[in-house]
Amino acid sequence: MPGRDGWEPLSEDVRRTLELLLAGEPDVERRFRDQIPHTRMRASDCACPCVYLRVDTGAVAAVPMDKRMAVVAGASLCDADGGYDGEVSLFAIDGALADLQFCDWEDKGPGGRRLWGWLGHVHPL
Repeated sequence: MPGRDGWEPLSEDVRRTLELLLAGEPDVERRFRDQIPHTRMRASDCACPCVYLRVDTGAVAAVPMDKRMAVVAGASLCDADGGYDGEVSLFAIDGALADLQFCDWEDKGPGGRRLWGWLGHVHPL
């Protein structure tokens, strides 16, 4: 349930999407994965299923980054027939997960599938 500030616990769908995007072995991906249990979400104003993320950096460390804001994971989106349908990007700001953005070329969304079921090839960092 959202709090007064609009932030709520991660949905299972968003949590699983983050886990798949950060499933690689590089140390940086493991450190961002450690943030998932300490992350809350808030829906964005976007028509796509984008969400803002807020990590409790008092409970888990921020990840050192070269830039203040960067894409830390991404994947292709696939339509129900397996065709290319866009991209998803996971942004971090100041070493904390901050924004899960879906760019859907056809503007149809995942259809009846879960968000994580919409993911195609995950791009390495």
